[in-house]
Amino acid sequence: FPRSAAPMPKVLTEEQIAFYHDNGYLAPLDGVDSAETAAMCDDLDAFERDEGMRASAIVVKGHLCFRRSFEFSRHPKILDVVEDLIGPNIMALSSRFWMKPGRDGSFVSWHQDSAYFGLDPHELVTVWLALTDSKPENGCVRVIPGSHKGKSYSHVETYDEKNLLARGQSIDEIDDSDAVDLTLRAGQFSCHHERIVHGSAANDTADMRVGLGIFYFPAHVKSTLGRRPADLVRGVDDWGNWDADPTPTEDRDARVLAHVLEAGERYTNPKYRQEAETA
Repeated sequence: FPRSAAPMPKVLTEEQIAFYHDNGYLAPLDGVDSAETAAMCDDLDAFERDEGMRASAIVVKGHLCFRRSFEFSRHPKILDVVEDLIGPNIMALSSRFWMKPGRDGSFVSWHQDSAYFGLDPHELVTVWLALTDSKPENGCVRVIPGSHKGKSYSHVETYDEKNLLARGQSIDEIDDSDAVDLTLRAGQFSCHHERIVHGSAANDTADMRVGLGIFYFPAHVKSTLGRRPADLVRGVDDWGNWDADPTPTEDRDARVLAHVLEAGERYTNPKYRQEAETA
């Protein structure tokens, strides 16, 4: 909604909202109890043992695969912040578990989410929920303040095996001299605008760094990549621009997992266009 028409904020101050719009990010914010994030990490460990793959290999809509992460996507402390930034009718486009093993060299290249999400207008906010402490030494998210107000960059698809992005999408040249580290304790979260340039370095510690990124947008936003599903998490959808994601009834709901894996295969397949129109 236009800022001039925005209601009184629920939880954020006017200064925090202005900071987000001016700089393109906001952090740290208190979200989930750390006992719940530890339990989510246990769920992910159990998934890896049982399925023989990390949950990070689920490249889209990972929050639908576990009861706990599904509840995180609807957590009032998170959605109250999101509502203050984008309005009361909120949909989750997708999500991803970001699991960065210690000292294995994996990283996230500089990129803009908007280049691949195919949304019009660009009003999506990414919530990055720390499931473990996230700090510079273990490769926390870094952002370039104000870059959401600049140009839309072209991205090269590298498919680099150490790049955690699904297509290894990368901006070739960027001035990162004023980049900011978004340091979070387990249970805290950050928000960033879909057009901000961001990435993360390798984890130089011995322990796994884990986060859950959830991508929220207001229900009036349209898809530029054809009709797709999304998950209404708060408010109403009076626009009908999106189909509905299935609702999980249990961890690893077979019907939901099939839906998620099919969406992931389409997202990573080069024959399908993902890059949005530049603006």
